[in-house]
Amino acid sequence: MRIGKSKSKSKFRFWIFLALFIMTVVVINVASKYADGTNLAVSTVKTEINGKLSSKIGSLKGTYKVDDFSVAEAGPISIPYEASSEEGAFILKVSHDDETVWEKTVTSKETGSIEFEAIKERYKITIETETESAKKLVIKLSR
Repeated sequence: MRIGKSKSKSKFRFWIFLALFIMTVVVINVASKYADGTNLAVSTVKTEINGKLSSKIGSLKGTYKVDDFSVAEAGPISIPYEASSEEGAFILKVSHDDETVWEKTVTSKETGSIEFEAIKERYKITIETETESAKKLVIKLSR
C-alpha cells in the first residue's frame, strides 16, 4: 500500500512544480515585455467627427501616434489644437521622415495653433511623455 501512495504523491508534486514553472515563465515574459517601458498607453479613446479629431488617454509612458496626414500643396499649415494633462507633461510634435517640424510642451491646459511651412509630404502628429508618465491627456485637433 505504501508504494501506491508514494507514487501518487510524487505525481502530485510533479504537476504542482510543473504548474509553478509554467506560471513563472509566463510572468517573466509579460514583465520583460513591459520592463523597458518604451511605449504604454492605457485607456485610449480616439474619435473624429466632421474633421475634428479628439484623443483621450488615461495614462501614457513613451510615445503615442495621434494622427497622420498628407499635404497636397506646399505652403503654410495651421492646425488649431487644444491639449491638456492633469498629471505630468508631454510634448506635442509634428514630424515627417523622423524630422520634427513643430513641437510644444504641454504641462496643463494649452490652446493654440500648430503652424509650420509644409512641403508636399506625409506628416504625423505624436505625443511623447517628458516625465516618467502623464495621466488624463486630452488632445483635440481641427483640420
